[in-house]
Amino acid sequence: MAKALPEFAPLSLKELRSLWKKYRGNEDIERLVLEVQFSRGVINEVDDYFKIIHRTWRQENLGELIAIEKLRLVLVKQHLRQTVLAEIKPAPKGTKPSEPPEPEPALVD
Repeated sequence: MAKALPEFAPLSLKELRSLWKKYRGNEDIERLVLEVQFSRGVINEVDDYFKIIHRTWRQENLGELIAIEKLRLVLVKQHLRQTVLAEIKPAPKGTKPSEPPEPEPALVD
């Protein structure tokens, strides 16, 4: 089993952009910054699909499923890390879960 990471504050989009500009040309840092943004996008996409699955599960009265509840808690924790701790704006209201939100603008204008 992998060793758990220590608690740490997530990087804000402003911090990521600063790293991108400061280390422009350093392929390792650029890939790392892109990986962070890509991973955040994947988490948001998984969250959108989770909402669809959860809604369908409830509509079909299939009861409680521990795995779905645990996944929901993981997604809530990541959402809090991204929006509150890293100061990233949440997806706009009214975005349908079946249609993932538009991606954030590129790291560098």
